[in-house]
Amino acid sequence: MSLKRRDILGGLAALLPAQALAVDGALRPKLRQNTTLRAPSALVALDPRLANLTGFALRDLSTGRILEEHQPRLSLPPASVTKAVTALYAIDALGLGYRFPTDVAVTGRVTGGTLEGDLYLIGGGDPTLDSDRLAQLARAVAAAGIRQVRGRTYAVGTTLPYFRNIDPGQPEHVGYNPAISGLNLNFNRVHFRWTRRGTGYDTELVAAGQKHMPAVAGIDIALANRKAPVFQFRDADGRDSWSVAAGALGARGARWLPVRQPTLYAAEVFRTLASAAGVAMPAFTEARVAPEDGRLARVESSDCARLLRTMLKYSTNLTAEVVGLRASQARGQVPNSLGASGEEMTRWLRTRYGLSKARFVNHSGLSDQTRMTVEEMVQLLDIAAATTPLQRLMRAHPLSRAEGTKTPLPGVEIRAKTGTLYFTRTLAGYIEGRGRRLAFAIFAADLNARAGFRANSAKIPNGSGGWRAAALKQERALLRHFANVHL
Repeated sequence: MSLKRRDILGGLAALLPAQALAVDGALRPKLRQNTTLRAPSALVALDPRLANLTGFALRDLSTGRILEEHQPRLSLPPASVTKAVTALYAIDALGLGYRFPTDVAVTGRVTGGTLEGDLYLIGGGDPTLDSDRLAQLARAVAAAGIRQVRGRTYAVGTTLPYFRNIDPGQPEHVGYNPAISGLNLNFNRVHFRWTRRGTGYDTELVAAGQKHMPAVAGIDIALANRKAPVFQFRDADGRDSWSVAAGALGARGARWLPVRQPTLYAAEVFRTLASAAGVAMPAFTEARVAPEDGRLARVESSDCARLLRTMLKYSTNLTAEVVGLRASQARGQVPNSLGASGEEMTRWLRTRYGLSKARFVNHSGLSDQTRMTVEEMVQLLDIAAATTPLQRLMRAHPLSRAEGTKTPLPGVEIRAKTGTLYFTRTLAGYIEGRGRRLAFAIFAADLNARAGFRANSAKIPNGSGGWRAAALKQERALLRHFANVHL
């Protein structure tokens, strides 16, 4: 059965500019025969050290013909290229206009500036909620005439299931592996800053937005007399507690640390911002259920189209996992793990697009257990080009005319998603020029090298930097070949 344009794009014209929704070519059946056209071989662009670890495929979108391929059925981790699949999953389940809300609700009456009842901060899962929009919500409470909350305050983050992190195999301190809940703030990260003062340091933790930077007291951080490990984390009875090696700090610096209790983190910051707006309230406790009415104020995320465009540009793991979880919920599932939601996306890919080899364990690609082939990736990109605005949501990928130069290759536009793990490099997207549009995927991964180090180690594995540089050079060589030979 063929996909119909109205199934995906119907009613969405008002959500994006017309050119963003434009797609070329007539709609085609879900899968087309992979007939290969013989051409000057791209194999010459492969690094001999990486050839057996690499798969690539190049597909003509006007004919469906495979122009070139190498190990197209080699199943490899797609890394953050997974986010392109997640974007399609979210578009299908949620629509480009979907927005994530964050609400404040109250019970009781406001008398003389005092709320004679309880106040609820209710997360709708927004992965992009920041301190600035939380301050906007706090000002709305003040604008409603509330100066004091006499009852209790509750934070509700149960719209989405709670997960302590995205991938337990990652180092504890990396900001790209935060917790997930229905109430998220600043990508569930806190900004740690330090400055040397004499023989010691001044330190602070800040919920940093663009305009508002309230201090955070609900997370502990202390300096330790050691050089390594630089960061150590422990759960102190539900309270995040960090230890930092003083011997590893320079004169000054800053970094983002992940938050493991995001609901209470957001609630504390909201209370601080409300106080700055002239509203006094007691400390928050977590609640599982919010009142059905009594909504006082709301802020919303950008629409899903903009969320996905930003996710693909900056490769934000939290956004990918949240939109993926929300899409699974919209499909009637109640995922109790990221793996379960990844399995639902795998089922969707099979039933919606007829692709049966791919397997997803999450929505961000932050795992080497997800698998996909370049053959299936270019088939998916082919269908997406005719039925969704995925290409316009992808980030422009510059390519120079020759290795070692900055002069751009003229007349060629590439929009693609990159992916990187240790000993893994992937790239997939669209390349067009001179009236021709192609879809491509390049996956390279040394699974034996990945198996040889502990993923949760803070130490960068030996040889990974050189491997990545070689994979990037090979990637650029393949793209130049695709452009010079087929455009």
